Amino acid sequence: MKYALVLEKNTQLCNDTTAVLASMGYLTTPVFNEKKALYAARLIQFDLIVTFTAINPGDRRSLTGELKRCLPEATVILLTDPESGQAVDENIDGVSAVLYRPLTAQEVRSVLESGEDGFGLQPPPSQPVCERRQSFA
Repeated sequence: MKYALVLEKNTQLCNDTTAVLASMGYLTTPVFNEKKALYAARLIQFDLIVTFTAINPGDRRSLTGELKRCLPEATVILLTDPESGQAVDENIDGVSAVLYRPLTAQEVRSVLESGEDGFGLQPPPSQPVCERRQSFA
């Protein structure tokens, strides 16, 4: 059995996402706030995490990075709205893919299949903003 954690901002979006994942054979756990998502990630070994945000309010650490730390083997998908007009950075810590709503089974399947060889879903290495060590040469 495959397990998916769904963090959505409202019930309608959660039902839509859950329906797509259930059609793919996932048993879903819907949550509506970031703290409950982290708590669920510590309790259940999820295979897939779908979230609408990468930010954990009131914490300096990213939500997706913390979820990936709890579940290093899980695929993390960040959902965004195309009509929001907000540019989304593709290199967010812990995120395997960024998808636009409405979520489709074909998009999720393509993300999951890209990682079957063991290399497709690995996040890119973080680049340091500035190097603290100074060369004396």
